[in-house]
Amino acid sequence: MREFFHRLAFAYGVAIILMFFSEYYFVNQDPVLELISNIKSNPILALPAFIAFSTFYVLFTYPLLISLSYFNIRTLSGLLLGGAFFGWATEGLTLPVIYEAIPVSFMFPSVSWHALIDVIIGFYFIRIFMRKFSLISNIILFIILGAIWGALATWYWDSSNAEIMQALSVSDFTILAIVASGFWLIGMFLADKFGQKQFIASKWELALIGVIYVILYIIIALPYLPLSMLIIALIGVTILALWRQKNSLKGQTILEKLNQERPSIWKYFSVLLTPIIAIFIYLVFYNANIKVPTDLIVQSLLLFGTIWFFYAIITGIFATQKH
Repeated sequence: MREFFHRLAFAYGVAIILMFFSEYYFVNQDPVLELISNIKSNPILALPAFIAFSTFYVLFTYPLLISLSYFNIRTLSGLLLGGAFFGWATEGLTLPVIYEAIPVSFMFPSVSWHALIDVIIGFYFIRIFMRKFSLISNIILFIILGAIWGALATWYWDSSNAEIMQALSVSDFTILAIVASGFWLIGMFLADKFGQKQFIASKWELALIGVIYVILYIIIALPYLPLSMLIIALIGVTILALWRQKNSLKGQTILEKLNQERPSIWKYFSVLLTPIIAIFIYLVFYNANIKVPTDLIVQSLLLFGTIWFFYAIITGIFATQKH
């Protein structure tokens, strides 16, 4: 039982990191407005609401962590494929996003945002950077992340469309940046404190997750049959590619790299630069009414993510097995 709670704490930490980049760094309408509303009306309720929300992300995170361990994922291409499981779960188990514009919706945002940004950048790159590079380098990294966040937070502005969330006031964005970054820090502390070089879920965990996934898939995908069944084939091909590359490389796995050492406490403090810089950049963009080119960003991520995904599939399937 102790191992289970240790594993669950690790999963919660990773889930919070992924949720931060998925919902708050991206500035997703409903979660952002709910968080700001909770903080303004009753801050005490913000934490339970966040824990409840992150529980869904634990459900989405389990396939990623299981695949990292079971398939001995060592490369960024393998991590992208493992991250695709997280992306498809996030956009297809409680929401029907991946079925709304097949086949493009299989890639964006599941692969071309969640796998690319949430998993490779948020879960892996930033945490590896904190372990391998100096404090000064980390300060620069978190300043850059803050600048990108402040600029990216303008992506949804569209005064001509009432259905799209209007620009957050600077004070509301300040609340978002500070509170969400605090949760992000908690997630990194949990992931680092309880991180494991292997994530071996018990049989009852696998059975419970499997039953939940099947039920949710049936409920969400049913209105989109028969095209919604194509996701099963895509998942199967992804599993095949990961299985084929499982023993094709030597060296540390992704989980081993992340859990062989811990960052210094000062590097965690440097994370606080991200919301500070983000607020400043957002203030500049807000006052100047500058909006990032949303279509260009989406199209670029979609193209890059799709090309990399199929490259990872092909190289994985044709990997040379070593015994």
